[in-house]
Amino acid sequence: MIMRYFLGIDGGGTKTRAVVIDDTLQVLGSGVAGASNHNTVGADVAARHCADAAQLALADAARIHSNINRNVIAGWGFGLAGVRRESDAFLMRGRLNNVCRGVPWVLETDAVAAHFGAFNGGPGIVQIAGTGAICLGVDEKGERFYTDGWGPLLGDEGSAYWIGQQALRIACRGADGRSPRSQLTGAVLGALGAPDCNGLVVLLQKDTARETVAGLARLVFDAAMGGVPEAIEIREEATLLLSRSIAATARRMLVRHQERSIGAAKPLSFSLTLLGGLFEDDYFKASLAFQIGERFVEMKNEFLPLDNWRILKPQFDAACGAAMLAMARENPEDPLR
Repeated sequence: MIMRYFLGIDGGGTKTRAVVIDDTLQVLGSGVAGASNHNTVGADVAARHCADAAQLALADAARIHSNINRNVIAGWGFGLAGVRRESDAFLMRGRLNNVCRGVPWVLETDAVAAHFGAFNGGPGIVQIAGTGAICLGVDEKGERFYTDGWGPLLGDEGSAYWIGQQALRIACRGADGRSPRSQLTGAVLGALGAPDCNGLVVLLQKDTARETVAGLARLVFDAAMGGVPEAIEIREEATLLLSRSIAATARRMLVRHQERSIGAAKPLSFSLTLLGGLFEDDYFKASLAFQIGERFVEMKNEFLPLDNWRILKPQFDAACGAAMLAMARENPEDPLR
């Protein structure tokens, strides 16, 4: 049997990670490059960073497997942030075609790649909460149900950026007397190196990077563990918002299940996985699990066909998921699930 190799690329607004896998799903090499969300860095730079990460992954794989190079790759899979809408995907397609140089490839959102890897192509709900936030459910028919992921201006509620933004607003409210001055204010000013909130305005006008604001989430979590009331409130509100995204996704999946059913719909069980930097905080993860339980009790009270739910560890990461998408595209008759 001839071994086949696939490249998977998981690209976001902070970094791009690529992996080389074989058709047994073993990771042979990996590489990391800069951001590849075209909304952040532009389409040309995004494509270049995808190519850079892929080249590093190939070089890493070749250190042990000398036969691995671009020429043996059977397919490329891209899971990129910012391509959910067709107009955005169109911007990247021509550039990615040049990256792949005639080898078959598939482009999906980073959420789809994360979901495919987490559930090995099967159904379930993935909640991603890092700099941004998005929830994606895929049912047994392969239908997709997105919630949030609207970006920092319109959504991403409960994300690290959202948490940082709330901390900044608390600092400013305390500065002008709309609320009592919080311990969080001094922590925020110190973390960003601003003398006061006027200095904060000047600093953020110069540095508008989402990562700067999102980086304050760690500060908020530390303050919450130290008992700062405003930080505790932000943390709990974030878990509530994320639980509502998960519940909204599950509710739409349940309604669709009812619509497809002949007679009474069989109750569904849901598998969930939580991905992203915010879930490295054990307390935050546990708090979200509690909130999810509350939302699912509410859905049962709505007489929706809901059986139970469970949180699972992802089977594979998003970069592997992207490579697995390429593998599945090449062999649709041999699904991975």
